[in-house]
Order: sequence, then C-alpha cells, then structure tokens
Amino acid sequence: MKRLILFLGLILLSVATMFAQTTARTAVQRTLKKGVTYYKYTGVTADSITNYQDTLFFEILSNKNTPVTCNARIEFTVGESEAEDYEIRLQGKVFENDTWTSLVDSTAQTASLSLYEPETSMVDSTGVPNAMPGSGDNFYRYFRMVLANDGDFTATDTCNVDYVIFKLYER
Repeated sequence: MKRLILFLGLILLSVATMFAQTTARTAVQRTLKKGVTYYKYTGVTADSITNYQDTLFFEILSNKNTPVTCNARIEFTVGESEAEDYEIRLQGKVFENDTWTSLVDSTAQTASLSLYEPETSMVDSTGVPNAMPGSGDNFYRYFRMVLANDGDFTATDTCNVDYVIFKLYER
C-alpha cells in the first residue's frame, strides 16, 4: 500500500511538472571575443513570447576593459494578433553578480525596434559642451536585451524573435 501511494505521488508530481508554466527564459548568454564589437543572434523556435512564456533575455559580456556604449536592435514577427504590446529594454551591469540597470526602456511596442543609449552632455577641457553617447560614468561590461509581453496575452498571441543585434562602441 505504501508503495502504491508513493508510486501515485511520483506520477502526480511528474504530471504537475510537465504542465508547469514557463514565464522567463534566457535565450543566449555570449562572451564576445577580444576585438569583437558586433554580435547578431538568430532566433530559434523556442525564442517566442506566448501565453506560457512571457519574457526572453538575450545577454552578452562585452569583454572590454574600456568604457563601452551599446546599441541594440531586436527584430521579431508577431502572430495572429497584431494588437499586442511588448516591453523592450536594454540593460547593463558591471559585475556578474550586480543587478541589471535599465539603460533604455521602450513600452507599448508592436514591431521591431532599435535601442540607443541616450546621449549625455559632456564638457571638454576647453569648456565646449559635447554630446557623448552613453553616460559619462558608463563602465558596463554586461548588456542584456529584454523582450516581454504586457501581461494581457491570449493563446492566439505570439511573438517570434528573428534577430537580436548588439553593436558596441569603445570610447
């Protein structure tokens, strides 16, 4: 009797695990080689926002020892419902165990999008103001593109990632 109860309990646990909802997935984590400042990721079937998976992460480690500005682009194809909105974010951090800092947030997106680090006004040694991409104290080494639904997703809504592109500019 004990074995039967244990056996049924294990089967129930296995079935519950199979139907567990996935909410977030890291699609790629890549360390760029020395001298590489461009990375293009091609999406796979699992890189889709559905009613079972609401967030995707695409991460790179710049592997640079100089300040870096990061621009990123995400290209995706929407499914049946073209009215769904998505949140797209470019984030950065300095150390592996740091928390992510939002560099650019773009909500209510319905199509592919490029995100550029905002320009910061800097003053050079002669007192002339200059616009410089990225923040003056931006020493991020890790960058992440986040694609998420807005929480109002139905079974017919889908978003399939085609490409995620990172372009780094050393300063």
